[in-house]
Amino acid sequence: MRWVHALGAAVAATTLVSEVAQATLALSLTPITVNGAATGSINGGSGAQVRTYQLKVVQTLGEKWNVGNLQVTLGGGGGLAGYFYAAPGGDHDPVAGLMRNNNINNVFPATDPNFYDTMVSTPQFDVTPTGTVQGANLNVTGSADWPVGPGTINPAKITTAGNTNSGNQTLNIVWGDKAGNQATTATDGTVSYLIGQFTIVGNTGAFLKGYIGGTAASNTPIYFTPNNATGALGTQLAALNSANGGVVYLPILGDADRDGAVGGGDVTIARNNFGTSQAVGANGDVDNDGVVGGGDVTIARNNFGNTITYTPPPGGALGSLVPEPTSLAVIGMSLGMLASRRRKD
Repeated sequence: MRWVHALGAAVAATTLVSEVAQATLALSLTPITVNGAATGSINGGSGAQVRTYQLKVVQTLGEKWNVGNLQVTLGGGGGLAGYFYAAPGGDHDPVAGLMRNNNINNVFPATDPNFYDTMVSTPQFDVTPTGTVQGANLNVTGSADWPVGPGTINPAKITTAGNTNSGNQTLNIVWGDKAGNQATTATDGTVSYLIGQFTIVGNTGAFLKGYIGGTAASNTPIYFTPNNATGALGTQLAALNSANGGVVYLPILGDADRDGAVGGGDVTIARNNFGTSQAVGANGDVDNDGVVGGGDVTIARNNFGNTITYTPPPGGALGSLVPEPTSLAVIGMSLGMLASRRRKD
């Protein structure tokens, strides 16, 4: 049994884990195509590549996703550069502590850069949203405690002012649904909910690190798993995650085989699948447009030799457990009081 991670003075009480529920949550990282009409606005006309990845969770019967714990820092140097895109119309208010999904039920079309906002979300966004309650149940409560705790009440979030290579390289947050996830009554595992989105401008990549938790398996962390790395990198992450490592590879541009390096094998994959339609991001589709063409071969060639390496952090113990739904509500109220005091000051 472990102690629950308390975020600063906002949550003083802790709870013991006594058993693990049978209901489960499953996590996936899925690339989506970025519409060409939006690309120029997103990259500021620089010509830099734009890619978007969505973090999704599937609930099984009796379980409801409730909270997430995430750290990610984009790689830099050695030919890698870039940043997370923050839509100018997004809600990235550092006082309120929110990063809300702009694209609730396709409020924005795929041609609008707001569609690709880097954000965290909750399943509540997928159920009968209105203009006045969007994000009402979303709380960003502090920084993550992965791989060792505790975190703090000061999350690291992207800002619209950081849309350059010198800003928006890091996210470090705990977020969740302070209402205990009232997203749906049909928790039968048939629906995949969007809980995060990451749009990268540039050729860099990263490692998403952390875990999620639900209401049935209260305070039992479900660590991120590596469903997308191969070769020595895949072996490294698989060994790490078998011990609750919680790391997923966000690939660098041109890495068709997702082994952490762009080399001759990636060029070959793009050439061998030239002219074919593929699942987005698969079999040589390194620009994530669903088709393998000359652009993919060129990207692999131009990024030849770029690598990204995962280095485990020091220390042995991994992240402690996630806050309970009631704790999220307490955290939300505490942060609200802190923000109110700041405004009064």
